[in-house]
Parts: sequence; C-alpha cells; structure tokens
Amino acid sequence: MYEYEVLTERDKRFAGGFDPETIEATLNSYAREGWRLIQALSTGNLMKSTKAELLMILERSTASV
Repeated sequence: MYEYEVLTERDKRFAGGFDPETIEATLNSYAREGWRLIQALSTGNLMKSTKAELLMILERSTASV
C-alpha cells in the first residue's frame, strides 16, 4: 500500500523561498522520511488569469512508515 503527498510552492517548507536550492533541500528532507518524487507538473488554466503552479507528487510505501 502507498500514501501520497502533494507539494506546491505554498507548502510551509518553502516559506524561505521557492528556489532550486530550497526545492532540493525539501525533497532530500522528504526522501529521508521514505518519500520519493514520482511526478512534477505545472498546472494552470489558460482561460483564467491565474498563474501556473508547480505540483510535486511524492509517494512512499506505508510499510516504510
């Protein structure tokens, strides 16, 4: 069985900034907890003026919890 976590730039771990170094540190922190990045994608609606948002989907086995 697996569980999933979705990260965006609004995640509390990115309070200090959403730059490559912070993203790397955050992903490494999650990896130490057994998570692995399975997908990263940009979302947005071309019909609305809202900005795109990066989503990172993490997965870990519930057996490793």
